[in-house]
Amino acid sequence: MSEVEILVHEGLKATGMLDYASAITIKLLRPSMKLPPGWYAILSSDELTPYKPLGVERFGQALVLWRDESGAPVVMRDLCPHRSAKLSLGKLKDNRVQCPFHGFEFDTTGSCRYVPETEKPAENLCVDVFPVQEVHNLIWVWYGSSDKPSSDPPWFAELEEGLLYCQFTDLWPCHITRCIENQLDYAHLPFVHASTIGRFASISAKPEVELADERIKFRPNAEKNKVAFIEYRFPNIWQNYIKDGFMIFLAFAPVNETSTNLYLRTYYRGVAVPILKDLVDWFFNITNGIILGQDRSVVLSQGSASSLEASEERLFLSDIPIRHFRKRWQETQS
Repeated sequence: MSEVEILVHEGLKATGMLDYASAITIKLLRPSMKLPPGWYAILSSDELTPYKPLGVERFGQALVLWRDESGAPVVMRDLCPHRSAKLSLGKLKDNRVQCPFHGFEFDTTGSCRYVPETEKPAENLCVDVFPVQEVHNLIWVWYGSSDKPSSDPPWFAELEEGLLYCQFTDLWPCHITRCIENQLDYAHLPFVHASTIGRFASISAKPEVELADERIKFRPNAEKNKVAFIEYRFPNIWQNYIKDGFMIFLAFAPVNETSTNLYLRTYYRGVAVPILKDLVDWFFNITNGIILGQDRSVVLSQGSASSLEASEERLFLSDIPIRHFRKRWQETQS
């Protein structure tokens, strides 16, 4: 007799009826990725409405996100522990998410607060809930530990409040490490971006590089431009500081081992006149889409697997940021 059958049998013998919450041990597989622990920006705030749950894949896991009555985001595993239905197909009711299959209702802590069949809570029936913060119009999830950290998500001081921004997303069929490394590689600019931003780049210029445990920062052409710099903060955000009031931002949301969703924003200073802003945003998104498209085709040619598996690659002097990135990623990944 299997473990579940024994538990069901004992539950029936002891109570005369089956208590699903306490009598059955539910073992669920939890697929995960090897990633450094930390706060990951996984979604833009405007993607999560207050009216219905949203199902997404992140970290190789199916997640359901929803907003409670105060508007705060909740992130849970997208799986009802009763019969494995996706909670994201359900609805929000009384500050709970309701399973679409049998109407079980789960609160913001993941506890089952109502079972229609019994008209009672099921105290031992729970859904995994993940630590979440919503700042800078992004939804962040802590990955790599069961305990909520005391620190806040990383950010860039230059992206001050009050700046306008526009945003678009692009799904790349490759591992997050390949996406990040592309933005740490300045030597590709004259070749990949010969018709756009690489026209005036020089690979012979001496960069200034700062390497730390939590960030990588460098100025590709420090002799001619001491203002502009590129900075990456572990584990998944990056900025290109072009000048005061004009920056490019990227968040690399890990979907699974072979997919990454890129959130690209252009931050700029200006007046939020609706029609004018729409025009400016359209221009920035089109331009950045072209540039990112040039990167995309080359990066995908490298393969979809993690760059840490690229044992045959031989790095050069310009790859110092990438070398440091791989070392820190390897040292800290779960």
